[in-house]
Amino acid sequence: MKRGRLVKHTHEAETGSEFDGWAPYYDLIHDGLPGEAEFYVGQAVRIGGNTLELGCGTGRIAIPMAMSGVDVTGVDKSAAMLARCREKLRAVGAIPGKLRLVHADMADFDLGVRFSFIAMAYRTFMHLLTPDAQRRCLLAARRHLQDGGVFILSTWVPKPSVIADGIAGPFEGRFRTVGQYPIPESKDIVVHQYSPMVDEVNQLLIEQHRIQEVDPAGNVLHEVTLPLTRAWTTPQEMNRLVRQCGFRVDAVFGDFDCNPLTEKSTEMVWVLRNG
Repeated sequence: MKRGRLVKHTHEAETGSEFDGWAPYYDLIHDGLPGEAEFYVGQAVRIGGNTLELGCGTGRIAIPMAMSGVDVTGVDKSAAMLARCREKLRAVGAIPGKLRLVHADMADFDLGVRFSFIAMAYRTFMHLLTPDAQRRCLLAARRHLQDGGVFILSTWVPKPSVIADGIAGPFEGRFRTVGQYPIPESKDIVVHQYSPMVDEVNQLLIEQHRIQEVDPAGNVLHEVTLPLTRAWTTPQEMNRLVRQCGFRVDAVFGDFDCNPLTEKSTEMVWVLRNG
């Protein structure tokens, strides 16, 4: 790819939520996990009542929930992601359910209402970077859950071999291209590169993501470097956390088809109940 006078600017993500800078690119790059959206929408419809999604982002799951007739409240710390969600919701038009969006920290929120179902999809739990933040989020979720209500969260299953070979191995601290995505109604593409690092003591994946908008001639028209830090928790740690915060564990699945969690699973789906 070429650089030079056609490069408009390169900058770091603005202050505020680290996801604000992701908002223009998020839906291009992140389309979720196989079967995930269908699983959460199906659970919301099955359980009925009002639903809360923590870390709703641009509405990839919250909007289909509302389109399915569910009344949904979506909480997110990024104002820019919520703005994108509102744009998408306006484009959808009239829907049978309602979607209320709240700009708040999922580790410190008080909505004054309790829900029959709470969802935390797409490894959102990993954005709680300390045990204290994880506990505060779980306790806040339980305060907002009706007696007998269901809270489902899914997160990554960390494996030392994957961390050592795939993350902290030859690519640590170096950018590599992980995807190219066409920009709708344009001949340009978005090139996504990332550079990973690992903090083993604090169980953190620390990444820098370089997003470039490139024209057909290979000129970089725009570039932004975005941070992304996530924490991993083992199944044993998750089990202790959720029980310490007062939840009953109804099930732990290894995928969104509700198969058991095994040593080969890359996801753990926790089905929790209040009381």
